[in-house]
Amino acid sequence: MPSARPGAAESITHALTTGARPRVLVRTVTGLEHLAAAPLAAAGHHVIDMSKRQLIVEPTSASIVTDPPRLADDLFLIGATLADPGRTKADLTALARAARHRLTVPLRHHPGEGFAVSASFLGRRTYSRFDIEDVIGTVIAERTGATYHSRRGAPPPQPRLDWRVVLDGTTAHIALRPFDAPLHRRDWRHSTVTGSLHPPVAAAIARLARVEPGHRVLDPFCGSGTILLETAQIEPDAVYTGIDRDPGAIAAARTNTPGGALVEWRVDDGAHLDLLRTPVDRIVTNPPWGVRLDIGDIAVHLDRWRRVLRRDGLAVAIVNHRQANALIEDPWWRTIDVREVSVAGRHPRIVVAQPVTRRHNP
Repeated sequence: MPSARPGAAESITHALTTGARPRVLVRTVTGLEHLAAAPLAAAGHHVIDMSKRQLIVEPTSASIVTDPPRLADDLFLIGATLADPGRTKADLTALARAARHRLTVPLRHHPGEGFAVSASFLGRRTYSRFDIEDVIGTVIAERTGATYHSRRGAPPPQPRLDWRVVLDGTTAHIALRPFDAPLHRRDWRHSTVTGSLHPPVAAAIARLARVEPGHRVLDPFCGSGTILLETAQIEPDAVYTGIDRDPGAIAAARTNTPGGALVEWRVDDGAHLDLLRTPVDRIVTNPPWGVRLDIGDIAVHLDRWRRVLRRDGLAVAIVNHRQANALIEDPWWRTIDVREVSVAGRHPRIVVAQPVTRRHNP
């Protein structure tokens, strides 16, 4: 994951030691808000607000940037929380005026240093995101002496600092990313293939799988290895096996694998799982959804998974609605959890299930 910029951790620590209450804006994948909040709360941070794709967090230490949440799409240090200005372009004048009075700059900007602003809003407005960005970009440039690069036209040049503005209908958050890149970028991810999963979603699957040290973990549709490699980051002391029928996918997975990771990659079509020498404790997988790749009837694969899983094992799969219904209604599986998420413009479901020894009526 991206490293924190110089001064980011110190900024939070200084605020906490002076009695201030710094706040952080965490952006998430739709459907993962509660799951993303759980490890933040477990680390002692205070999640004070939750809405679609967004958490507002009061950190209790700088660990929120030195050890950032893997389920987050991105994270920003809030410089101002203002009232949403309203629907009309004229209302942006009030937003600029409030920002001039109340905006604090979480990290130092050097004179002439470049920065950009990215904005989003809920509801109908008579202005565009670019209008918001230019208004706030002007205020930040006045405050810092840094150089604002608008997103109208050509992409802003790198390197640069990135600010975020979110208008949610009630509140306007103005915040600065304390990293060189969005949190969903992974430093191990050098290669992808068709159907490669968004890393924070893979991290969510890993969390739902509750992998423990010594567990044997299988992905029978591993692709470029995203789910297993994310899971290995969370629990490095398990043993991982990734299978895919595409040699190119396995080559990509091997390229992505950090040194020291206990992962075996194997070219296979998944039809011979019963040849695995030892039953597995977890199956974590992203089988094709029938959009660009197809696997036919998922019931065939569910039967194979059940035969290689230990009785107390878990399968966690992100699947399309038809596949999810097949798993939920399969009498040889007991559904434990179902979560619908938004990925690449689609709405698959993450299903957590356990094999049963007797058929049951779902």
